[in-house]
Amino acid sequence: MMAHLLDRRLITFLIAGGINTLFGYGVYAALVLIGMVPHIALIVGGVIGILFNFLTSSAVFRSFDLHRLPRFLAVYTVMTALNILLLEAAMRLGIGPLLAQAIILPFCTLTFFAMRRFVFAARSEQPS
Repeated sequence: MMAHLLDRRLITFLIAGGINTLFGYGVYAALVLIGMVPHIALIVGGVIGILFNFLTSSAVFRSFDLHRLPRFLAVYTVMTALNILLLEAAMRLGIGPLLAQAIILPFCTLTFFAMRRFVFAARSEQPS
């Protein structure tokens, strides 16, 4: 039963994540195409999408609670920092910023596990 719930929740998270990713990547691409520095565009796109992502993630985990927002922001801050490092490494290898970010996107599925553990875990499961 728990494995089935995890599978369903993961699939729902991936669908919501796909929507979030398309939105975030669309903002990022638009900003890069109008001349913004890729690293800044990544941060701006992340900031613009964060509340939308919180709403969709809250729906996936069936827990809309604004008290979770600081942990949500912390997870996204760490994931964005890792994303920036990977983007920088890919660009140093000569990959253009749009293709580099597209290649990095699958890495973002790790966000599900961080969200499940640190943001949307049951109160008794949350780390101190």
